[in-house]
Amino acid sequence: MKTPLLFLLLPVAALAAQESPTIDATMKDGRTERIQPLELNGDKARFRVFVLGGEMVVTRKLSDFSPDSAFRFEVATRKPDSFEDHFDMAKKAADLDLLPPAGAQARQAIEKVKGTPEEAANTAKVRAWAADTLETKLRAAIAAADLAKAKQLLKLLTTRLSDQRTEESLAALAESVDGLSQKAAEGERVSRQEKLDAKARDAIEKRLKPIYERIEKGDKYQTAGISQSRKTVQATRQCEQSIDAYKAAWKATQELAEKYPDDEELAKEVAAIGSRLQTSAIRSALHAANMLVVQSDYKGAMDWTGRVLRFDPDNAEAQAMVRTIQVAEAAASSQWGWGWTLGGGAPPVPTKY
Repeated sequence: MKTPLLFLLLPVAALAAQESPTIDATMKDGRTERIQPLELNGDKARFRVFVLGGEMVVTRKLSDFSPDSAFRFEVATRKPDSFEDHFDMAKKAADLDLLPPAGAQARQAIEKVKGTPEEAANTAKVRAWAADTLETKLRAAIAAADLAKAKQLLKLLTTRLSDQRTEESLAALAESVDGLSQKAAEGERVSRQEKLDAKARDAIEKRLKPIYERIEKGDKYQTAGISQSRKTVQATRQCEQSIDAYKAAWKATQELAEKYPDDEELAKEVAAIGSRLQTSAIRSALHAANMLVVQSDYKGAMDWTGRVLRFDPDNAEAQAMVRTIQVAEAAASSQWGWGWTLGGGAPPVPTKY
């Protein structure tokens, strides 16, 4: 009977001990195993698996692992130790759309050349690649109408690598993301109003038009703040003006709701506008905070974050930003710059991959 190629059990004693860290690996079928990577030969991954106090050595296809687990397996067995090694792993992670490890590997590549004659040239090479990578993925997210991912990628590009792009190119990208956001908001608005007759719809639109104009003004200030990320003072001023515009829009919305307290359809629009304004104002404030962290202005960053927490103490993004500022202040800001987490809130200083 031939031994199956995809799942080969070997006597543990037959393998030479090769110390490597244990990892929690996830397979594509959803199973998770605690393993110790031993060797990678092409697509064949050999590892030690631990079950009920015992262990055995297994060989499986690396492609049986989830992309993140397969990448961590390769890092564990390849043991990158040079600028070229880490830079190559960063590119591989980015190709797999694994941005957190891509950022971490890029940071480690730069650390390998610190204090050497090649530091400036190699750092510039990594930063240029990083900006190109983030922009490519941002454009793909915009094309796929993935608003959440597009916003996160735009934030990474404009706060970590704004020096790699012109103000005009950042403005164009910011406007594209803002266009996605407006399209989504318009779609929701049409969906809410599609059951109304034309007269009721026109009445609501007429009442809300001045408010939408204020919101548009705030959005333009926000886009300007994002596009001017290379100029911290100007950018934070634009963020401030965007928040002022959003506040003015909300004040006008409240006044309108008080004027027509029995209009149920208007009340629905007011609730939607309130949610949109809060999200937009938070985005402006946290963009300013992110920029100030880049400049190592941790007090200024905390002040901007505090503005969010004062009116929304439980806001997860702002709470995450506080933790990020604290960690960034305790560590090198260059490490923070390579934290490419795409989840909600501000990304933490990356762990080592």
